[in-house]
Amino acid sequence: MIKRYNGFTVQKLLIELFSIFESYESEHVHVSGDFLAKLKNISNQNNNVGKIASVIVDIIEDHKWIDDKYLRQNYFDITDKDDMVSFLQSNKIPNDWDCDDDPSLPYSLPGRNEVKIGKIIRLLSSSGEVVDRLEFKPKDKDFEDFVNAYKSSKVDTSKEFRLVNGEDIHKYYQMKNYYSSHGRTPAGSLGGSCMADEGKSTFRVYTENPKKVQLLVLIDRDGKIHGRALVWKLKESPCESKYFMDRVYTNADSDVIKFKNFAEEKGFLYKLKNNSHVDDNIKFMYKGESILGEVKVKLDGDFKNYPFIDTMCFLSKKLGDLSNIPTKNCYFLHSVSGECEICSRCNGKVKEYKDDYCSDCGLGIEKLIKNKVVKELK
Repeated sequence: MIKRYNGFTVQKLLIELFSIFESYESEHVHVSGDFLAKLKNISNQNNNVGKIASVIVDIIEDHKWIDDKYLRQNYFDITDKDDMVSFLQSNKIPNDWDCDDDPSLPYSLPGRNEVKIGKIIRLLSSSGEVVDRLEFKPKDKDFEDFVNAYKSSKVDTSKEFRLVNGEDIHKYYQMKNYYSSHGRTPAGSLGGSCMADEGKSTFRVYTENPKKVQLLVLIDRDGKIHGRALVWKLKESPCESKYFMDRVYTNADSDVIKFKNFAEEKGFLYKLKNNSHVDDNIKFMYKGESILGEVKVKLDGDFKNYPFIDTMCFLSKKLGDLSNIPTKNCYFLHSVSGECEICSRCNGKVKEYKDDYCSDCGLGIEKLIKNKVVKELK
């Protein structure tokens, strides 16, 4: 709940920012990884400024609602100006946006604007969530000191990409190697991955195919990863690219953009929609264009256990291939318990559905390529 605070000063502030924060709903505060890193750096100060930053960080990472006032402007990010942050007006986001398909979209859309960091911090500090957690009432000097701390903060937000293979793939699926804050469970899709902390046997299909499977990790100077994505060496490809970057998992939604940019720079094929839905398996991006088709990897070895694989989830043990498109009697690798099994819905055979298509395992998706999906992407 946005409350009156310090009388006239806050009332004037709320009127001034009415066009930025005004509605009758509630919303989470969304920020980029770089912006959150700056707030965390400030939260280490042993003073009122540090306490304000710490509470705001907690609200962001705990996904707390800001009561009564919907954030019409949200998705905050750092800018080149040391006292400004950028934001996106909520009505700029397409109505059909699915955050699971493209979580980074609000940070890359045109129409982002800027606002002084002091205004945002003052407003957030007057919200019920922050007021209830702070043990004091911030004064004007506290906000002035906060702005100065933000302007002088030179927190290292740099991270680098590394392509690893072999046993390092298993290593970077372990949560102890994920970046986290103050002992929390790692945030975002990275923290929620169903394959985190699985045993070595589950990942043998990756670790024992070092020439066929790599893991792209976004890693900081402390050796903690902020994101990961499998990169496959392709036997068959719908374009000239010989590498495919699979679904991206990150702490911060905004970092998905960095993975896409890396894929573009390296000439990798990558997913059009960042999800594990079978009917999106054939939709890709390559050199800025959307394309359809089959991707296939030739494996070395036979394995008892298999991980949940987002896109290359159809295994032909007879041929030793992984593919994004199923064939009859193939194995469907969408089990979180390491099982290698035939689809329990259709038992490896296409049932007579409206489109001759089993939505669970994807059998019949070849027909979907030629009909529905082609029309959808025209």
